[in-house]
Amino acid sequence: MSSDEVLAQFSRNRLEGEPVPHDLRIFLPLRDELARRTGIRLEWVEEWAPWLASIELNEAERRDPDLAATVRATEEVCRLIAFVASVEDESYLGYWRGPTHRPVAESPLVLFDAKGQFHLLVASSFAEAILAREYGRERFAKLRAWLRALGIPIGWDSPSILTVPHEKPTPRELHRQLFERYRGEMLPKG
Repeated sequence: MSSDEVLAQFSRNRLEGEPVPHDLRIFLPLRDELARRTGIRLEWVEEWAPWLASIELNEAERRDPDLAATVRATEEVCRLIAFVASVEDESYLGYWRGPTHRPVAESPLVLFDAKGQFHLLVASSFAEAILAREYGRERFAKLRAWLRALGIPIGWDSPSILTVPHEKPTPRELHRQLFERYRGEMLPKG
């Protein structure tokens, strides 16, 4: 598959046809090297949604108000994220589009971790998000040098200068609100 075809599929399947951010355009042809260096793999196939496959419930679990409300809230929040990558620890990275369905170019990055928690990331780009994950580790300097060599601007030496996005609601806040609503709908009236 050509680079143009991968880019078109990535835009269509992961970003609902929106333009692919600059750093991801650079990373897509280097997908295997990115995974080797960071444990993060960009995904572009249409039906990719492993975060949902892990939360299927049996009949008894569906009757548990807390568990059912958690799953329903998680699924709804995940639909508001344009997931673009998997992390080797079964976490997923994406753009938090939120309830307003803001454009990807204006969306902060979010991590949905293996424990089912949502975390807004202190990064203004995908490249900054993966580099910030490596801060304090031996491979940080090598990764930063590689990103800069690829033409990806990284203007900091420590992620401590980055700020947490001020998005309302955050994915975590929305999840909590939805959980409370769905749990209330499932509890016996009386």
